[in-house]
Amino acid sequence: MRIPPLHRRKGYQRFFAGIIIGTLIGWFFFLLSFGGLQNHYIMEIKKRDQRYEDLNNKFQHYREDYDEKNKEIEKNLKVQEIDVTFLNREKVKIKGLMFHELERSVKSELHDLLTDDIESVSKHSDLVIKTLENKTFLIENEKFQVKVYQMHLYTTLRLYLNVERVK
Repeated sequence: MRIPPLHRRKGYQRFFAGIIIGTLIGWFFFLLSFGGLQNHYIMEIKKRDQRYEDLNNKFQHYREDYDEKNKEIEKNLKVQEIDVTFLNREKVKIKGLMFHELERSVKSELHDLLTDDIESVSKHSDLVIKTLENKTFLIENEKFQVKVYQMHLYTTLRLYLNVERVK
């Protein structure tokens, strides 16, 4: 059996030539469109990366500015409130009105600290503590002294005090 010589027929030659030329044109079209898409996506990625870098730089700048302004503001913070807590109120048996009078007396003693800079109050915290501890408070013919257990200082001055009756 013999394979017929199809390479001599013009119809078959045109058919195979058409397949080869169509394949080459299709491959060329594929490379052109794929290359264009890749170029487009590469440009989009570079734009996105550049925008991301710009936003990071802006964020760093704003963050540094924010931290710097916070440091300035902290230097200018003032004491706005005084909060007094008695730790051993039950042991000394201070009742309602006496308790409020003692609390008011302690706050009035520290009233000058309101609207002072936190920095200056913290520098003189020992003086504040000694002022309270050396003062004797007279309430309803009874004398009380306070000992400072803890002191927290920020916009609110928090004092934790132990109360003692003086005889």
